[in-house]
Amino acid sequence: MRKIAMAAAAAAASLALAACTTLTPQTNSQPSPGFVLEDYFQGRTYAYGLFEGRDTRLQRSFTVVADGVLVGDTLTLHEVFLWNDGERQTRTWSFKKVGPGRYEGRAGDVEGVANVTTSGNALRIQYRLRLPMGKNSIVVDVDDWSHLFADGAVINRADIRKFGLHLGRVTLTFIKP
Repeated sequence: MRKIAMAAAAAAASLALAACTTLTPQTNSQPSPGFVLEDYFQGRTYAYGLFEGRDTRLQRSFTVVADGVLVGDTLTLHEVFLWNDGERQTRTWSFKKVGPGRYEGRAGDVEGVANVTTSGNALRIQYRLRLPMGKNSIVVDVDDWSHLFADGAVINRADIRKFGLHLGRVTLTFIKP
């Protein structure tokens, strides 16, 4: 019985330590290719994705057509989402470079400022997103990671949480024409 209690305590301690680990683009990237937000998303980009609920079951799939325009130090990225159930959504991001590997992002359905950091082949965007729910909306926390590959493909995953509880994950693959 004592061995079981000690094993349970060790497992709980491991989980507690893992929860304290925070990934950053510096610790969750490869040196190359370098992911430069305004270079990659300038012009047209396509993406194919899916949304999985907290039970990891596929809920919806979608395609994205994104067009980016760089003016000065600001990239404007207009995205059109076409969902498998016929819904169409748009989002227009404005990303302003504020330092080496750092940007601030804004969009109409994003509360406040999105914090964007890059290092090596990784890009991370952290923001609060307002999602429509019937006649109302809820605000969720999004932790959005992208990794660039040498052939120009980008794999993206965004974990969605509310009050710290995992609600689901979006997974996307971006490609350049």
